[in-house]
Order: sequence, then structure tokens, then C-alpha cells
Amino acid sequence: MKKFLVSISLLFFSILILIPSLTLAQATYVGSKKCMSCHSSIYEAWKDTLHNKSQQILSRTNDSLVVNWKGMIKLKAGNIPEVIVKLEEGPGQVYQAKLVDAKDPSKEVTYNVVRTYGGWGWKQRYQVKIGNHHYILPFQWNQATSRWVPYNLQNWYNEDGSLKQPAVGKSFEMSCAGCHNTGLELKKVGQGYESKYVELNTGCEKCHGPGSEHVKSPKTKGKIINPRKLQYERGLEVCGQCHTRGVSVPNGTFEYPWNDKDNKPYPLGEPLSNYYQFKPGIWGDPQAHSKSHHQQWLDFQKSGHFYARVLCFDCHTPHGGPSRSQLTKADHNNNLCLSCHGKDKKFSNPWAIRIHTKHNYAPETRGTSRCSSCHLVKTAASAEAGDIHNHDFGIIRPRVSLEMFEKDPKNVVPNSCNGCHIEWGKDKAGYEKGVKAFESLFSTKN
Repeated sequence: MKKFLVSISLLFFSILILIPSLTLAQATYVGSKKCMSCHSSIYEAWKDTLHNKSQQILSRTNDSLVVNWKGMIKLKAGNIPEVIVKLEEGPGQVYQAKLVDAKDPSKEVTYNVVRTYGGWGWKQRYQVKIGNHHYILPFQWNQATSRWVPYNLQNWYNEDGSLKQPAVGKSFEMSCAGCHNTGLELKKVGQGYESKYVELNTGCEKCHGPGSEHVKSPKTKGKIINPRKLQYERGLEVCGQCHTRGVSVPNGTFEYPWNDKDNKPYPLGEPLSNYYQFKPGIWGDPQAHSKSHHQQWLDFQKSGHFYARVLCFDCHTPHGGPSRSQLTKADHNNNLCLSCHGKDKKFSNPWAIRIHTKHNYAPETRGTSRCSSCHLVKTAASAEAGDIHNHDFGIIRPRVSLEMFEKDPKNVVPNSCNGCHIEWGKDKAGYEKGVKAFESLFSTKN
């Protein structure tokens, strides 16, 4: 009898655990505007974030271009010869890009730009529609340097400079939509996939799950996901689903988390590895500091923060914060880092920090002794990728950059000194000078 009662109790307990999962499985996406009535302050902050503004439908009533659309662009990348793109305003006041065949300049293909992608401080790209798929044109406007640069030129041009139509596998729907759309559904059509979604950008439900049941009964627990209340690694994976690099499981069909066998999206709270396999060999240096966009989650798992069970949203707020990086506190004055590390005597005051850094304390102005200057290095050598920071929070020593330069001068990850000492990152003599200064100052070659 006791065994029977224990079994019944365990069964009842198991059902109680499953109820939230069953409820969420039945829920549907409703869109972020449904959240506004109860969460107005959060909605107003989120509305101006990059999560919400990554993509914009381009029209005369919503002209989201950040650059004058006129003139001629010359692009060169890899083994492809220099190619020309003409920017024009076409009939009906639409923006057009004319791609010129470099092998036979008499051939041109004209595309109407239907969306902008980015343009909020770093770079802006441009989408066109071919059939039922969207593609990013082979150039981008770099806001940091005010110049046009190539973007995946090989998707549009052959190595002899002749034009080609990009493969459907390079469409936005198959390469990007899983992170940049909310409530995404995919339908296989021919060799590609057509999509529909609830929101064009990263909405509330991308991180909290479909909200229809929560909207019906907002005060009932278990109707919506709070990432902070998930198991630690599952909570990190809410951010990791997009802030990483990899392909879908099991066939690698998409460049985002997805079950491509059963055509099902990654559901929050399940292990991300069941829907995503990670790309090896795209890190920059022997210590494996990332140099490619959206590798923050992969970096983070190697950090001391990971082992201390710090969450991404302890430092960042996806709802919007006081900086472009959406931080919970200001970074320029060390307040964010010192809110935790300031409890340690090694960092409790400017004197202690000066001893630690062997530099004067001027984080707000010169950036010296600013925690993020040394521990959150911009790991992309190119200004075109200036939003890429190392998220394992380790010091990247000048010797790492020197060794990389000696192997391949075009593939060097900047080190923790280069942010201020730009002259130490221009040539071999500069890197050698940086190594000498660092190892003299810190008495180490490790």
C-alpha cells in the first residue's frame, strides 16, 4: 500500500512539473505590442534597441537609409576581380542597385532594395527579394569609417567576375531568419524554405517564449518564461541561441538553432545543443579568442564568469540600457565591473587598481585602468567588424598578436594594448615593441 501511495505521489508530482511545459507548448506568438499594456516602461525601452531595430522595411514613408544612395561603388575581395555597383533611385522613388558584370560590362542586373539591415552605429546592409526569398546585397556601408566595403561578394560573382544569382542556401531565410525574426515558421519549397513570422525583429517572445497563454492569464505562474529562473545553462542559452555561430541539427541546413529533420524551432528551456552544432575553426588565435560576429556565448563559457554562475543579463539588459551595448550600468567609469569586483581589496579604490594595471587611473577620459579596455578587447582587426569584443574576459597578450602576424599578417587579433597603443599594431616592429613593453612592465612571457 505504501509503495502504491508513493507511486501515485510521484506520478502526481511529475504531472505538476509537466504542466508548465504543456501549457507553453500550446501557446502561440502574439507580438510585442501585446506586452505593452502591462509592461509599458520595458516596451518603451526595448522599442529603441537593436533587438527591435535590426531590420527595417524600406519605403518612402520609412526611409531608414543612413547614406546618400547615389554614385558608383568599386568592390574587391578574394580572387574576384574588381566589380562595380551603381546606386540609383528608380521609377516610383525606389532605391535600386545595379550589379555590373566585370567579365562583360554590358551586362547589368537591377535589384530593388526592400529592407535595410543595421545602421545603428556600426554598419548597414541592404536586402533584395528574389522570388520568395530575401538576400543581402554584396556590399555594406560602414558607418565607423564612412565607406563602402564588400560583403560576401562571392555569393553574387564568380571568380572570373561574371554575375551569378546567389544560392538559395545563402538566403536570409536560411542563413539569418532564425535569430532575426520572432515566431518564425518555415515551409520547404523546392530547394529552399519560405518563411512567415510574427515580428520582423527580435521581440519579447524571442526570449520569453510564445505569450498567448500569459496574455489570457497574466497572473498565473508558468504561462511565460523568465530566463533568470531557468537552470543556469538553459538561461544562458536564451542569449546563446543567437550570440554564437553554428548550424542546425542534424543536417546543418540552417545557420541558426533548428531541428531541420522535423522542421521545428528551438524551444526555450531545452538544451541548445539539441538544435545547434557549433562551427569549429573560426576563432582568431591560439588562445581561441573570437574574431567573428556573434561568438560571445562561445567565449563566455571559457570565462571565470561562467564558473561563477554570472548570467549575460547580469551585465546586459535586452530591454535596453544606457549604452549601445545595453549595459545595466555605465562601463566608462568602471561602475559595472566594480559593482561586483570592487568588493575585492585588489580593486577597492583607484590606488589598488593602479597597482593592478600599472597605469594611471583615468577610465572616463584616456581609458587607462578601465576594466573593459584590457578585458573586453575588440578582437577584429578591421573597423568593418568593430562590434566584436572578446567575451572570455582574458588579457590578450601582445606576444599572441606577434606570433599571428609572423604566420599571416592579414589574420591578426588585436591584443589588450592595441586599443590605446595603436602604433604597436601596425607592423612587425610595432608588435615587437608591444611585446617588449608588456613583458617588461608585467615581468612575464606567459
